[in-house]
This record gives sequence, C-alpha cells and structure tokens, in this order.
Amino acid sequence: MNLKSIATLLKDIFLQSRYLHMLKTGIKKETVLLYGESDIQNNFPKNITVFKKPSLKTLSSCEFIIVSGVLPDFFIKNDGQKIICFPKYESSVFFGKMQRTLLMSDYIICPDRTTETEIIKNFQLYGIYKGTVINDGSKSINKILSGNNPKGKCICKSTKRTLIYSGSLAQNGLTASLLNLLSELKNYSENFYLTYREESLKKNGDNLKKIPKEFHCIPMHGKTQYTISEFLSYILYFKLNISNRLIENRIDRLYKREWTRLFGNIDINCAVQFTGYEYGVINLFRCFEGKRIIYVHNNMSEEIKLRKNQHFKTLRKAYREYDTVALVTEDMRRSAMEISGGKEENFAVVPNCHNYKNVLEKSHLPIEFQQETESNVTLKQLQDILVSDKLKFITIGRFSPEKAHIRLIDAFEEFYKNHSESCLIIIGGRGELYSDTVKYAESRNAEIILIKSMENPMPVLKKCDLFMLPSRYEGLGLVLLEADTLGIPVFATNIEGPRGFMKKHGGLLVPNSAEGILSGMNMYVNGKIKPMNVDYAQYNKDALNNFTEICNSK
Repeated sequence: MNLKSIATLLKDIFLQSRYLHMLKTGIKKETVLLYGESDIQNNFPKNITVFKKPSLKTLSSCEFIIVSGVLPDFFIKNDGQKIICFPKYESSVFFGKMQRTLLMSDYIICPDRTTETEIIKNFQLYGIYKGTVINDGSKSINKILSGNNPKGKCICKSTKRTLIYSGSLAQNGLTASLLNLLSELKNYSENFYLTYREESLKKNGDNLKKIPKEFHCIPMHGKTQYTISEFLSYILYFKLNISNRLIENRIDRLYKREWTRLFGNIDINCAVQFTGYEYGVINLFRCFEGKRIIYVHNNMSEEIKLRKNQHFKTLRKAYREYDTVALVTEDMRRSAMEISGGKEENFAVVPNCHNYKNVLEKSHLPIEFQQETESNVTLKQLQDILVSDKLKFITIGRFSPEKAHIRLIDAFEEFYKNHSESCLIIIGGRGELYSDTVKYAESRNAEIILIKSMENPMPVLKKCDLFMLPSRYEGLGLVLLEADTLGIPVFATNIEGPRGFMKKHGGLLVPNSAEGILSGMNMYVNGKIKPMNVDYAQYNKDALNNFTEICNSK
C-alpha cells in the first residue's frame, strides 16, 4: 500500500466516523436534499426547506432525499428518512451501486411505463423491492412531500428468501459445487438470491455469465466503511491476531452495520456463506440476525497450516456461532471440530450436488484451448495423444501444494519404467505452482502433459483410462464424481474428504503417499479397479433435501 492509498483510506475513515456521528442527531422535518444532476423544478410546498449542495450533514439529516443517479457508498438511511429516486442508468455505474440506491428508496419514479419495466427488470427488483414504483414523472413529488401516498405499484412478494454468497465464481471446485447446487434449485429460484463482492468481479465480469438466468443477484458494492476505532480493531484482530472483548465488539459492530448498508432494505430469512472462505464475508454473514449457514468444503486446519490462507479466530467464532456448519462430507467433522474447540451441536452433513447431466453434455463437446490456457503441448498434440492407444491417466485440480502433483509425477515416473506406452495428464484451473510443476515434469523421463485454465476438461477426461485423486487433503473432490459419471475408473488417497464417499460406493482408497499412488496405478493395469456407477439422480435428491432442510426453504 503506497502513501497515496493510505491517505485516501484515512480520509475515508475520518469521513465515515463523522457521518455516523451525525446520524445520531436524527432528521430535520420538512427538509429536502436534491442529490445528483436533476431537472426537477424547485416548486415544492412553501414549508419545505430545500438543499442543493450535498454534505455529510444534509445526507444524514434531511427528511427527504430526491436522488437522480446513485447515492454514495457510505450512505446509510437514517430513521425517518424517505428516499425518492429518479433512476438514471449509466453504463459506467456498477449494477450493484444502482441497485443498492433503488432498494433503499421509498419511491422509484419513472417517466413512463416502459422505463418502469426496464428498471425493474434490469436491476432485478421484482419480488424484493419494498417501496412504491410510480410512472408519472415528477408529478407525485409534492404529494409525497406533503405526507400523502401517491398511487403506484408494489412489486414485493412475501416469501422466504435465502441469500447465498457465491465468491468470485472463478474456475475451481467451489464454483462447480455452487453451480451444481443451483442446477437443482432452479424450480425454487425465486426463493434464492446470489451475492458476491462486485469489485472482485470487475476484471472478470464474464464469470457472472455462469449464473443460471433463473437466479437474481444482490451484489455487495463499495468498500467496507470503518470508524477510527473499528479500523484499529480490524488491524489488531485480523493482521496481528490480537483480540479482547472490546476489539471483538468493535468487529461485530462494524459488520452488523455493513450488513445494514448492503442488505438492510431487503427481507432475508437465511444467509449462506457457501464458499467458507474470506474472513470479511464470513464475519459479515455471522453478524446477520437470521438463520446463518457456513459451508466447510475442505480440511480448513490443513489450509491454515499449509496455505496460511485462513484466519483462525474468524473460523473458530464462525463454527461456534453460525446456526449450521454444513460439512460437505462426514469426513470434515474432525478437522472442523479442531477449529470449533470441540463444539459440534450445530454441525450437519450437507453433500454437494452433482450436475451429472451437464457433465455428460460437456463431455461431447470439442476439445478446446482458450486464450488464457497454458500448456506444455499444443492442442493438436493433445488430440493426437487422446486418440492413440497409449494408456492415459489423468488428474484434475488446481496447481497448489495440497493437490500433491509433484508426488503424483514421482509415482508415475516409476510406473512409466515398466509401461512406456502411457502418459499422465494434469489439468488445473489455476494455482501458483503451475510453472514449477512444468519445470519438474520436464526433468522427468515420463510423458507428462500439463494444462492450466481449460474451460471444459470433460472431453479430455472422457477419453482417459483412469482418474486419480492424489491429494494430501481434500473436501469431497467433485471431480471424482465427474469421472465416475463418465464411466472412468477412479481411485483416491485415503484421506478425510473422499474417504466416506469412496467407502460408501465401493471405490478404491490407496495409502496417502507416492508409493500408495503407484500401487493404485498398478492395480488398474491388473484389472482391479472398476467404475463405481453411482446413482446420481438419487444422490442429488438426497443432497437437495439436506440443503433445503437446513435453510428451512421448503
């Protein structure tokens, strides 16, 4: 962080502190703030005092705010304030920024019915907007300022709503798990909304196209808004791992207010932190006053030790305070209990759904490299190998330490000595170890193909003879299910995560070592590994019932 960004941050913190202090003074009756560029004529009732220059004071204290465009990110509606919005679509304004302004408005005033329909549709307001939509232009303003309710449309629906945090929708197992769940929830889409940090998708907007059209989104827009004491507590708690009652109270106050800023104008019954990662979002959802669910997709104790990408205090508090800690497999219980300090009364096993139909469809598509794809072979070379008589072993997983690609290569190197007509294919969506893995593979004698960022690996998987999950630790490992769907024999290391699934369905588990992985390869060539052929229609039915039960959404 450079000096300029530090100065900007400090300025924002002081501004937020001043604004929150001013909110405590309450509103001044019969005052109006005109916010944004507007052609509204100043012919209001004589008893109304009009302010045309926005300030922290007028934003916090005016009884009415007539806004054309969007309100600032730090704005929180004061008790008794009424927002009158003249929506103004600008391509440079993020969807979430405009949607947040619209959702906190008491009145949305459009010039005509066509504009009204477009605004409701484009900003996904139907069902959740609790105010009044009017399409008579500015004619209704004086009625509103005089305390009367003009005729308009109510588009809010009374229903149970579950908000699901999706993460950045990057190409990884978490996104695959979420999309599989959404495929099973399509018939209930009006009850489920997705949220994500809008800033994190600014450079990867195409990721949003992965969300099925049946589902609407309520993005989290704007940076976290701190007071001075909250920012100091944030540094102490998250960066220095120092905590006491005062610090934790400040953290809770921060995220309770952030929930109000982001979602306070929407009726939500249940909040699902689906990824189980990102300490800020974990704390935000923990501070929601409703049903709270956090998923455990992985051995988070090992994530802390090996990848150091988790905040232990946040996870412990979450696993102890969330209403439900959703374990994707029973195997996650032990490691989750290590973090929770032994508490497990709120634990429930909620398996990930598996979109087996989509896997089958994608397996019939052409094999393609994308612009961002990296590989040590060309597409033509890959295609030639896949149609050859060579024995083809494959694993799919990000290029990171827990996936144990190096020891898989070591095991395959030994296997290759006696089976030279074989090759190993490793496909990963992302990961910091790709370059190192390429260098290591090039130093071996065996034929090893490495591919990074391949949008659809299913056609490659379909043409392979054996799928291997060599991980040091895992969640369930959905790619096991994908390989089994395609009729590919599989084996996994005997670790928490895949262990329960493999045992239940008669799959092969091998010792968690290079020697164990080598034994699995040899067992395959000796005809001792067959496809599991799981009934995934029934599997999904059970998984969906578990999910809707913990959400109380059916």
